[in-house]
Amino acid sequence: MPLDTTPLDADVIVIGAGAAGLTAARELKRRGVARVLVLEAAGKVGGRVLHDSSLSQWPLELGPEFIHGECHNLLLDLLQKGLPNKPAATLVELEYPNYYYFGKEGRLLRAAEADELPEVAAMHESFEKLSEPSEVGEPPRAEQSLLQYFAASGVPSRAIDLADALYANDYGAVASDVGLREVEVEQKAWTYGEKYLVLRGASLQDAMDALADGLDVRTGWAATSVRWQAFTQPGAARVEVSDARGRTLRAARLVVSVPLPVLQRGAIGFDPPLPPPLTAAISAVRMGNALKVILRLSRRFWPADFYDAVCADCFMPEVWLSPAAELMLPDAKPPFTIVGFVAGERADRVAELPHAEIARQTLLQLDAMFGTPAKPHPASDACDGFVVKNWADHAHVGGAYSHPTLHAEGRRNGFAEPAGDAVWFAGEATHEGINPCIHGAMETGQRAAAAVCASLEDEHRRGGSRGPASRL
Repeated sequence: MPLDTTPLDADVIVIGAGAAGLTAARELKRRGVARVLVLEAAGKVGGRVLHDSSLSQWPLELGPEFIHGECHNLLLDLLQKGLPNKPAATLVELEYPNYYYFGKEGRLLRAAEADELPEVAAMHESFEKLSEPSEVGEPPRAEQSLLQYFAASGVPSRAIDLADALYANDYGAVASDVGLREVEVEQKAWTYGEKYLVLRGASLQDAMDALADGLDVRTGWAATSVRWQAFTQPGAARVEVSDARGRTLRAARLVVSVPLPVLQRGAIGFDPPLPPPLTAAISAVRMGNALKVILRLSRRFWPADFYDAVCADCFMPEVWLSPAAELMLPDAKPPFTIVGFVAGERADRVAELPHAEIARQTLLQLDAMFGTPAKPHPASDACDGFVVKNWADHAHVGGAYSHPTLHAEGRRNGFAEPAGDAVWFAGEATHEGINPCIHGAMETGQRAAAAVCASLEDEHRRGGSRGPASRL
């Protein structure tokens, strides 16, 4: 059924006010699109950027926390321009990680020391081979899991446990769920540099608020259906977005930037159904869960240079100080806060436990890492509060971020293809470089905005008498 001719509410509608959606909207405005409307189901902008203020004077990040890479990084560019009302915000460079903990052995080592162990060196060497250019005529590696690859490469089991915590948990999965071919794509496509940065004096929410500044964002607006029609005649309204309350908004073009699980569970219905390249991408790419537990502690009990540890064969594969930039200062005062992070299937299993038990087991792990005969329970004795965030329970997200997926190589390319030159997709899961970072999401927003503007310009050239293209 053709869409009606009711006047447009916007030139372009963007569904989702996370990093991708906000970037798309800003880029559309920069390119001259006059009426851009952003719809967000939650009560705030920023998507998976979220912080807690109950445990510390510092905002504690419940979602993304680190800035990865110093080269052509859109998030870093935004932060370096300066955030409104945050004149003191700075960036601090760390090295990832600075400690390893071998849980089965109860052994804590500085990363520099552990990297000299033959089995750890073998682990790093095997992974680094994935970023090397392929030789001419060399057949591609057979698809397999990252776990299978390490085992076939002869990496000892001790180091495989470490690799599972170091690489797979960072990807948001377990090593048996990480697809090797997509890992190779990411390793060879990564051009952002190797710096590992954290904010001092500001939160990532401040960055998202800066992105949203000046945009028409409507929070609490959860889209449930999209009616669209492929290009038929210039100037025709081709997209209708509706919610469960019966509200409907119309636009010439649409950018969808919601998290992948929202699409996979069919929370937004599309009429007509999306084309095969898009449905194949939505079905093939996987997004794991992530869980954070943040512990408030009344005193220090860790080495002075500690800020992060990757933990092999442990309840929490990674623990770190948060905010590291503040708490590593020599004059830092309590409370101190430490994060435990677990992803993938492990996160799903941990999430089945009561929150108090999650905190207790994390504290026991810290006791084992940092305890001494004189003070065997330094973490348990110092803890006076905690917060647990299970991202699978987030109504508008349903997980952490996409990860390199078995048998999904090339599928993300399908997200670059619009539906009928009317609907485009953005978000970290649509990044062809398998880049789950905030700046990767921002890049997809820029990509979608550029494609929308090209479509509008084409419509104008073909005789459109109204619409934003005339103002580009």
